[in-house]
Amino acid sequence: MPIRVCNLTDGESISYALPLLIGEVQQEQPHIADTSIDVWNETTQGKVISWPVLGGQFKALVQLQEGINKIKFKSCTNQDTLSYTLIYKCPNFAKFVRPIYIRCCDDNGCFQGPQGEDNSPESAQKRIVLGAQLIQTFTAEKLYEHSLGRRTFQLETDSKGQVVCHVVTTSLTLREAQSKEGGELWQHFAKELMTTDFPNKENCKWYAFMSFTRYNPPRDGSIPKTHAEVLEHTRGHCALGGGGLALFGTGNLHTWAESLDQVVSHFTDSRKIDRTLLMDDSAYRGFYWANYATGLGASLHELGHTFDLAHTNTGIMGRGFDDLNKVFTLRGARPVPQITFSDNKNAQTIFETQATASRPKESPSVVHIEAQFRPLHVTQVVKIQNYDGTVNSQVVADQSAALHNTQKDLRATIKQLQLSRENSIASKSSGTGSNSSSTVTTPTAAHPAQLPSSNTGSGNSVPHEQPLIKFADDGAHWFRSSAVLLCYHRWLNHTSPNDLVAAPVFMDGTLKAEPGFRLIELRSVPDGVVFHHWEFLSEAPPKEFKLHKDELEILHKEGEEVTVVAEDSCGNILKKKFAISELPA
Repeated sequence: MPIRVCNLTDGESISYALPLLIGEVQQEQPHIADTSIDVWNETTQGKVISWPVLGGQFKALVQLQEGINKIKFKSCTNQDTLSYTLIYKCPNFAKFVRPIYIRCCDDNGCFQGPQGEDNSPESAQKRIVLGAQLIQTFTAEKLYEHSLGRRTFQLETDSKGQVVCHVVTTSLTLREAQSKEGGELWQHFAKELMTTDFPNKENCKWYAFMSFTRYNPPRDGSIPKTHAEVLEHTRGHCALGGGGLALFGTGNLHTWAESLDQVVSHFTDSRKIDRTLLMDDSAYRGFYWANYATGLGASLHELGHTFDLAHTNTGIMGRGFDDLNKVFTLRGARPVPQITFSDNKNAQTIFETQATASRPKESPSVVHIEAQFRPLHVTQVVKIQNYDGTVNSQVVADQSAALHNTQKDLRATIKQLQLSRENSIASKSSGTGSNSSSTVTTPTAAHPAQLPSSNTGSGNSVPHEQPLIKFADDGAHWFRSSAVLLCYHRWLNHTSPNDLVAAPVFMDGTLKAEPGFRLIELRSVPDGVVFHHWEFLSEAPPKEFKLHKDELEILHKEGEEVTVVAEDSCGNILKKKFAISELPA
C-alpha cells in the first residue's frame, strides 16, 4: 500500500480521543526530498493538517469524536490516499483527571510569556487541554510498548465530550501566592480545592497549573547559570505531585502548543529562550522545544506521583520526561552541547546532564555525542553539570592509552556514555569515523529481570517473566514496574465498591491479598527510588508473598529501611516501610 499505518489497525477501538498515528508513505523515488502528508477526520469534517514525512515515515495526531471515525490520509507527493476507520469508545471510568488553571483573586490570570504571545487564561486553557491529551496518548502508547494494552487515564469532559480545563480563582492574592514556597502552595491548594463546589472531588486527580508564576531576572543583567539560580529568581513556581494533586508552574507554558497544527512546530522550535527575560526550565538545553518537552514531561511526572508511582532509574519517573518531544516528532530537535576543541591535552567536550537538587543520587543519564563531531587525538573530558550547580568531570578518552592501539582505534570517538548514580562513567561505546552510528548501552542499575529472584526456595508463586523491552523514544517511556502498576491502577480501570473489601496487608514479612497480587515493588528510603519488583500477570496471581532478610540484603545494600508497595488485582495499593533486620531469614 502506498500509505500504511503501522501502530493501529483499521477498525481498532481505543479509549482516548487523540490517537498518535505512526506510518509509512511509499515513495517511487527513494531519494526524493522530505515532504508531508495531509490527515483529517472526515466524519467530523475536521481541519486538514499537514504532517512532515521524513525518510518515508510520518507521525500524525487526529481528534476523534465518540463512535466511528473515518480518517483520511493524502500524500502531498503523489496524491495517494488512504481511508482508515478508528472507533473511540469513552470508558466512562468513575475516576478521572481534572485539568485546572489557577488564578489569584486580584489578578487577571495571564501567564508570563514573550511580547506578542497570547498569554490570556483562554490561551492557557487551550495549551493545558492539548497537553493533557498528549500525555494521555503517551500513557496509552507506552503501556502498549510493554504489551499491556493501550490503557490510559480518563480526562474530564463536558456534555459534548470535549476535554475541559477549569479556571479556578483562589482566595490568595498575587502577593500572597508569590510569597509562598512550592510546598506551601501545594498544601494550600490541596486543601482549598477540596472545599470548592466541583462534583466528584473524591474521584478526581487535579492536574493544576498556577497562572502567577513569574521569573524576575537579576537586576544587574547577569544570567543565572544553574537551575537552582533560576529558581531563586522565580516566584509562584513548583513541580510537585502526590495524593490527589499534581501542581505545576507556568514559566514555560508560552512554549506549549495551543492546537494540533502547532504540535510539530513547537516540539521542534529551535529558538533560544532569552534568559534575561524568561524562565529557562529545559534541562540546560535552552531551546523553546526543550522547554516544551521538559515542562509537559515534568507535568506527567508529577501526575504519575498522584498515581502512586515512585522515582525510577529510567523513564518518565526518572529524567526521561525530557525526551517527551521524541514521541510526537520523527526527527526530534537535538540538543546542542557546548563544545570546545583544542590541540592540547585540556581539550574538553562539555555536556550538561540532569540531576535534581533534592536527589543527588539521581538516575543514570545518557550523554549522546553527535556523529559529525570530529574525533580528538587528545584527552577528552566530559563535564557533568547537575541541577544544583555542582560539576563533575570524567576522562573518557586518553591519548596516552590510545597510543598503544591501532591507528583505527586512535580515531575512535565516544558515541554514548552511561553515567552512574554518582555521575561516574559506568559504560561507553565508540565509533570509528564521522559516519559511525554504533550504540551500545550497559545498564548502571540491573533491570529487575537481571536480579536474583526472591522466589528461589521461598515457596512463593513464580513471577511473570519480565520482558526486555526496546524503547522507541529513549527516556520517554514507562519503567517496567511503573507500567505494571498503571495497568491495574484504579484510575485506569473500571472500579467497584467491592474492590475495597480486602486491601493488601503486610505482617511478619508476609504480604497477603485476597484478589491476588499483580505487583510487588521495593523502594529505597528515604529517596523512594524503585530498585526491584516482582510482577504477576497470570489469570491466577498469588494471594501470598514472603519477603526474606537474606534476599533483601543482596538486593539492597545502601540502607536498613525499605518501602514495600503491593498492588492487587483490584488496584488496591499497600505502602509499608520496614527494616530489613525485622524480616525472617
